[in-house]
Amino acid sequence: MINCYRDEEGCFRVDANDLHPLIAAYLEQDVQRSLSACQNLLDILEDVKAGHRAEWSGTGNAHTVTIRPEAVVIHNEWDDGLGDAHLPCDVFRDCIEAWKACISS
Repeated sequence: MINCYRDEEGCFRVDANDLHPLIAAYLEQDVQRSLSACQNLLDILEDVKAGHRAEWSGTGNAHTVTIRPEAVVIHNEWDDGLGDAHLPCDVFRDCIEAWKACISS
């Protein structure tokens, strides 16, 4: 699981640990300190999981995220060499919730 924290300069950061590093980059660069973006992602994830949407895709500052019932894919729009992160929906949800808790503190 990820580790969310403030660095020595007070910026919110993510260590991806055993997950793909794109989850850290996505949270820091696209979601940033937006609690509403976190909640919106959690709501969309629930809609897709419940079958209210077949899938959802959105592009932020640097990444495109596609949420499907079977997985979430994160793609960096500026560096194809990073590959895509494929995360189970539950893992993505846990990452969003951890980031949300961190930035709300």
